[in-house]
Amino acid sequence: MDDIFRIDTPGVNVDEVMAEIRRRAEEKRKTGASNRGRLFALAHLETANLKTSDEVLDYYLKTLVAASEIDITDFEIESKTPFFGRPVVWLKKIIWKLLKFYTYRLFSQQKDYNARVALILQGMDRRYSRRLEELEKRLESRDEPEP
Repeated sequence: MDDIFRIDTPGVNVDEVMAEIRRRAEEKRKTGASNRGRLFALAHLETANLKTSDEVLDYYLKTLVAASEIDITDFEIESKTPFFGRPVVWLKKIIWKLLKFYTYRLFSQQKDYNARVALILQGMDRRYSRRLEELEKRLESRDEPEP
């Protein structure tokens, strides 16, 4: 596997650094932290092999349903500073508990709306694809010469 970047610093074990990077990336992938912006951030890479605009549209319609699923569950609030860490975490937890009552309903409604819009778009695409096929068949049957 080719590495994306090289480390040419004396005294640094590149294999250990790369192993730690891979371990942390896998840990974030398992918790779902690294998948949040995946649809839009990597779209150009994932669609590079698609040849037609129909394939691109099909790809986005398939991924739209997955992207519409917003994670509204609680997450662990951790300390990032050693000195003020505990008081800051405590304050953030209190603020989150106060705001959760107001935001949970909004987030759940947004999640429902996203899923419905994604399904409607998929249904419309299927409907118009079927209709287009029917019209093409009708045109083909008109173009055939009569015996």
